[in-house]
Amino acid sequence: MRTISLILTFITLNALAQKQTFMTNRLEKTEKTHEQIATAVTNTPSNRSYIKAHKYTIKYETSKYIYFNAPVHEIITATKKNELTGVCLEFNMPQALADTVRVIHSVNQVHNGLNGLSQKYTGKDVIVGIVDQGLDWSHPDFKDAQGKTRVLRYWDHSMNYSGSGAIPQPFGYGVEWTKSDIDSGICTSTENSSAHGTTVSGCAVGNGRATGKEKGMAPDANIVFVETNFGMANWTYSIADACDYIFRVADSLGMPAVINLSVGDYMGSHDGNDPASDYMEHLLDQKPGRIIVCAAGNSGANGKYHVTGVVDSDTSFVWIKNNSANNAALGPNHIYVDIWSDTLQSHFNYAYAADLPAPSYGMRGKTLFHDTYEDFTNPVRDTIRNANGEQIATIETYAELVDGNYHMQIYFSQIDSTNYNFRFMTTGNGRYDAWSGAWLGLNDFITTLPSAAIVPEIIHYNMPDSLQTIVSSWNCSEKVVSVGNLRNRLSYTTKNGSVYTGTSWTPGKLAASSSKGPNRHNFVKPDISASGDVTLAAGPMWYLSNPANYGNVASDGWHMRNGGTSMASPVVAGIAALYLEKCNKATYTSFKQDLANTAFQDIYTGTTPNNAYGYGKINALNLLLVNEFSASISGTDTLCSDPITLFALSNSTTSSAIWSDGFVGLTHVVDTAGNYTVEVFNTKGCSSVSDTFKLVQYESYPIMPIYRSGDMLFTLSFTNYQWTLNGVDIPGATSNTLQIFPPYGSYTCYCLSPDGCKSETATFEITQNVNELMMNKLSISPNPTTNQFTLQTQSAVDFIELVGIDGRTYILSGNTPNKYEISHLAAGEYIIHVSSKEGNFYSKITKM
Repeated sequence: MRTISLILTFITLNALAQKQTFMTNRLEKTEKTHEQIATAVTNTPSNRSYIKAHKYTIKYETSKYIYFNAPVHEIITATKKNELTGVCLEFNMPQALADTVRVIHSVNQVHNGLNGLSQKYTGKDVIVGIVDQGLDWSHPDFKDAQGKTRVLRYWDHSMNYSGSGAIPQPFGYGVEWTKSDIDSGICTSTENSSAHGTTVSGCAVGNGRATGKEKGMAPDANIVFVETNFGMANWTYSIADACDYIFRVADSLGMPAVINLSVGDYMGSHDGNDPASDYMEHLLDQKPGRIIVCAAGNSGANGKYHVTGVVDSDTSFVWIKNNSANNAALGPNHIYVDIWSDTLQSHFNYAYAADLPAPSYGMRGKTLFHDTYEDFTNPVRDTIRNANGEQIATIETYAELVDGNYHMQIYFSQIDSTNYNFRFMTTGNGRYDAWSGAWLGLNDFITTLPSAAIVPEIIHYNMPDSLQTIVSSWNCSEKVVSVGNLRNRLSYTTKNGSVYTGTSWTPGKLAASSSKGPNRHNFVKPDISASGDVTLAAGPMWYLSNPANYGNVASDGWHMRNGGTSMASPVVAGIAALYLEKCNKATYTSFKQDLANTAFQDIYTGTTPNNAYGYGKINALNLLLVNEFSASISGTDTLCSDPITLFALSNSTTSSAIWSDGFVGLTHVVDTAGNYTVEVFNTKGCSSVSDTFKLVQYESYPIMPIYRSGDMLFTLSFTNYQWTLNGVDIPGATSNTLQIFPPYGSYTCYCLSPDGCKSETATFEITQNVNELMMNKLSISPNPTTNQFTLQTQSAVDFIELVGIDGRTYILSGNTPNKYEISHLAAGEYIIHVSSKEGNFYSKITKM
């Protein structure tokens, strides 16, 4: 289907007293006054007190709005009595709004980790949330290799709780199904009357498991699906609830999330400041790793249904045509126009008139002029009469202030004479934007005009245009990504064997139906464009199996054709999942900046940004390459006896690192040889893995502590001695002994192994006040010796021990007085330690 979901939104929010509004009048006439609806009110103390007193649960709140559920009749009563102010009510009339895609937008290279990428990206460990009309989760493209569902949650807004599933809180409506519910067959929600949600999901996250073809943009992403209910009052708030729900699920699983909204609303302020948008923007601002993508709309070929009215001292006007069709949104012979203006530009006067159409022309009646701020409590009622006093039409004009905007709703409640062009006239100073259109079931503005010779005042006509044909609400937010529709493939073979070919089709060119921007405050919309028309994706099983649909089903029997911005949007959403897999802490701001900076232009886009293609066509490879950076490890590559420090380096702004042995940190002290890699993360959460760093274990010679005997210091090791005093090498002091002289200080001795490993003793401190040991207090002979030695000392010996070069200690006992046997010891140098009542004495002995 090529039409984006249509919701006629009539927001009635007023900071002033409200007694009667367009929507309270209409809702009172329905049979749904006792139903619970989602709504929002301005965030004020009085509104909070009312909500608390009536024990309503606050679902969410921003600095502007409080969001809660309540029965329709209670909201209407509280609004009329002014117990609640700034109440937001809507009247809803909704309808539903890739292999070649992957080639066009360089997605295959990303899936395969080619063309400069350091690894593959397929959406793994990312949540893709889809809000649409339903999902046939039984399709193989939504299952994993074990045949289990990839859908982690399914929240169905169209179901009422009946003992199965659960009601998700704090939202308080619909039924929630889990992955286990789906795998066990308990879940009863699916797409059974439309193919829209399944094809949208297939484009974003299908894994091609059915046939190996028509794989979506993020084939390994996790799916959270919300089935919207177009029959809900205040429908846009249910979409904001859906976004909140999806982000909560993602948070509970510790994953980033992107949400696709291929649904929308053509009426509204078109500035992204409405309550639903405010809710979503607040969600995006809460934390990184959140992106919302939406379809821009498919009304670009539906005529000029937007008017920018420039008001000055001359009376300007626009003609509105009566809609006599029985299927008109408000019934035959009614007129509705939605008008928005910034408050500073909304102080002007307006009136209505009726004109004969071509070829006669000529005004047949008009009303008096009114000030735009004349009455915020009740509608301003007017009647157009002809020269004979006969009624031509009655009009109700509703005015309100909505979040700093002026909102006017024109409603011709009765048209007695249908063959007229009806004027909306303005004078004074200001500016407004107006929307209507017979394609919406409303009313066309007239674009075929008489000459000034026939109607002189036509020189002041506010000509309708085809700009600002984008959907309203979140699509107009500067924080949400809006997507335009490119024509995808030229043709494909259908299941019935025929070849479908687009008429007057140019692949890569913007579809005529793709809606144009900007938003009402001249912000560029759409943000980006992607392939949508003639895209093949997973279809619901009931649709694929019906022979009547084979002309729309691909030859493989598992995929079907869809198009419009509804299919372009999930292309961008799926690519956003690849982006979040690489950069899981990226913000929506980073994504939008990178999206704009890496988009590509061609002969069709022209100079960008513009109000058709946005910043150009999305390029998945360049989008990820702009976040590709190098990582490396710095530090000595040899390990001796002491631990060494390795440093994680990058050419990006680095925030953290994970080493291959599990250590987390930018610097890593290691004491084990081996192969090391490090994954470095920048501030966006984008990562890069270093090459392997080989840390080799070298041999270090052991070295004994320093000992003193009189004016001699000595130690033992293998070779290559070097003594130091106060940290400075002593020239020529390269044996294992050192004769010391005043002034003394801090001594060490170190040696180098053949591998270059340095072993150094602890510091040995000597000052002039030390009581030096006299050599005549201890004598050893013979020295060197082969088997035994004689020890002469002036005091009785408590014990005697030898310490070898390897650090091993040997306790000796004499076999005859003062004689000690060492024939069992290996040849080499030893330190002899004698403990006596006068103290400890040290010397060296050499075993031959």
